[in-house]
Amino acid sequence: MRRCACLLAVLLVIGSYAFASAQDNKQESPKKLPDGVYAVLCESLNEKDVLPLQDGEVVIVHRHRYLKKDEKEPPRFLVVRPGPDVDLALASAPKAVKEGEEVVRILLKLQPKAATALERLTTDRLGRQITIVVGGEVVTMHKIREVIKGGEVQITSCAAGAANYLLEQLQAHQRKK
Repeated sequence: MRRCACLLAVLLVIGSYAFASAQDNKQESPKKLPDGVYAVLCESLNEKDVLPLQDGEVVIVHRHRYLKKDEKEPPRFLVVRPGPDVDLALASAPKAVKEGEEVVRILLKLQPKAATALERLTTDRLGRQITIVVGGEVVTMHKIREVIKGGEVQITSCAAGAANYLLEQLQAHQRKK
């Protein structure tokens, strides 16, 4: 009986150690990224191509969720910093430029601090990609074509659904203030 009790105790200790170590090896689920504009540091169609990450980098997946049903794009793995390079701090309500019912451009005016951050970002990353994250997911990705000064921004070349969604989210963000 004593031998069985010792064996049972050993099995309990080993089992609890194995359970604890399995929990330690479990990766934490990624936290939602805050809303904002992010510099895309690296991108690829294959996750392994953007790994290993450096300190202060995270991977987010652009799933092209807002494309029209007949348009297909494979997911893109983007490496960004864990916090936005530019906060979505609007000085006024966003304005839509439409063609028919489709939003083709969104016009924004940023608050001074965000405008300065955007000018710095677009100066440092001219010709490279940025992404706009809302609700923890990539909504759109854009190539920086020129330095943006003064905080007046025109967002173009969005998929139709992405532009409408982004406009709605920016309007809701502005109303919260």
